[in-house]
Amino acid sequence: MDRRFFLKAGITGLSLPTLVACNSDNTTIASGTSSGNNVTPAEVADPLINSTAAFPWGVASGDPTAHEVILWTAVAPANDTVTQIPVVLEVVRVNAAPEDSSTWAALFEQGNVQQLGEFLAVKARDFTVKVDLGNQALYAGTPFAVGEMTPLPANQTLLYRFKAGSQRSRIGRAKTLPDGQVQQVRFATMSCSNLPAGFFSVYDMVRREALDFVVHLGDYLYEYGTGGDTLSRNGVARTPQPPREMVNLTDYVQRHQQYKRDPELQALHATHPMIAVWDDHEITNDAYKDGAENHQADEGDYAVRRTIAIRTYFNWMPLRERFSRNANTFEPDPREVIYRDFQIGDLCSLIMLDTRIIGRDQQASIAAVDPDRFNPDRNLLGLEQRRWLSDRLYAAKQTNSIWTTLGQQVMFGQLNLLELPQLKVLDQSLLGNIAAVNMDQWDGYVAERNRVFNMIKDIGIDNLLVLTGDIHTSWAIELFENPMSVIGGTALQRSLGVEVVTPSVTSSGFPDEVADLVSAALPVLNPHIKYSELKTKGFALLEMSRTALTVTWKYAQSVTDEALIGVENEGMRKTLTVPVGTNRFQGGLPSIR
Repeated sequence: MDRRFFLKAGITGLSLPTLVACNSDNTTIASGTSSGNNVTPAEVADPLINSTAAFPWGVASGDPTAHEVILWTAVAPANDTVTQIPVVLEVVRVNAAPEDSSTWAALFEQGNVQQLGEFLAVKARDFTVKVDLGNQALYAGTPFAVGEMTPLPANQTLLYRFKAGSQRSRIGRAKTLPDGQVQQVRFATMSCSNLPAGFFSVYDMVRREALDFVVHLGDYLYEYGTGGDTLSRNGVARTPQPPREMVNLTDYVQRHQQYKRDPELQALHATHPMIAVWDDHEITNDAYKDGAENHQADEGDYAVRRTIAIRTYFNWMPLRERFSRNANTFEPDPREVIYRDFQIGDLCSLIMLDTRIIGRDQQASIAAVDPDRFNPDRNLLGLEQRRWLSDRLYAAKQTNSIWTTLGQQVMFGQLNLLELPQLKVLDQSLLGNIAAVNMDQWDGYVAERNRVFNMIKDIGIDNLLVLTGDIHTSWAIELFENPMSVIGGTALQRSLGVEVVTPSVTSSGFPDEVADLVSAALPVLNPHIKYSELKTKGFALLEMSRTALTVTWKYAQSVTDEALIGVENEGMRKTLTVPVGTNRFQGGLPSIR
């Protein structure tokens, strides 16, 4: 198949300029004709779809730019013999749509409904559909059966839904990013949502916030096959589907479908655009580029498993794809990656990284003190992604972005058990981070972190913000090359940025009986850590302006009580600010200045 056509059509779920459908009188109508009924009639499409619920997995939007946004859905087929289903997108542009979705139907019906399509939901893509709305270049020359692709204005709110036959999906709300001189942007970060571990109360809290977008930092789902037996809703237990560790294609698809049926996750996707990256559990625990801690020999070839996981993730998540699919298998191109960047006017360059799959060498094998973590030949990003990051940091500097933000998976700042003041001999860092807690995070890849620190210094990045998930706990960290340089009342090095670590949605943190004790003890060897909360589920709300960053950690009252879904423990809120030009938190533990 011609690559240009497939790039335009294949990554969106196949645009339908060539579909020929049967009419009720057994004549045919060619989609794309100039007049009359130029989309597939309902009586032709209805036998292809589930008769009671064609869109059980809802809708989602993602990867917004100033003029484009990905719109996603998945269609349930009538039976196993169906191979493709025609779908039409319906869109209404509005000035604003409140977080309360009960008003959206009225706004949708009162507005100017624009139809676009048809698109094909095909079996080889699990009947998922993506439309890159507003991307005229991608669809140039595509003769849509109905409507045409037009550009979207910056900061545009729109309501959308999909139609298959006589059935329509729920309504979703999406929004493009602001452009030009941007005064403020508001977004939330979250990670680690293990469905059997609790209800997605945190997602319901996030849904209620007035946001420009949300950032999911990984572990969107988990591969494990146990748990959830004691939690149920409407008589349905939160046990994993299938009830075993996901290993093959059927397993991964079924697990994604189970998560997308969760009412709180589905409502979140319908309310805010999501910018997402995977961590390890989307594949399997403690993954790296050619293996994983939770992959055993009797589970088959790891490379095959990883390919299946990546293929399923790209199908079921609302993220933009760079390359056309394989014309015969619909598998993602092997060059497909999740690291990518977004520009929010002149306010923020948001750079999303993959610290898990594309370049990571295996974790150091000896806890805390393995000398291999200092090995300069070991990678976390990999050479290609590291070069790309350098280019993006340089571009952020050239465009004078006020904030430069790295969205990534594992803790970047040091988490020390033992640290000495750092020395440099022949341009090599010595001593410093002697014993660290976790070999899976950047502490296990010291040379790679130093390379990133050097990029930041050499390019002259100001106001660096690192966003992190993975560790199931909340942290505010100031980024020093050697945190012990602030001991004794004087900071011998300047802070190169700040890190905000978001708590988990449901996954367990420290045990209650030790969490507070550990938080109190941490600053002794970690004076750069200005806040930690190690046991409670929640999210981080970030309000970024031209003068300061305000971070508020918000926590759920419970993730195991159905009656408390979406209820915040307001007494636990913690707010810190980072004034522009300081790279230091205000409002945390007493800071040494």
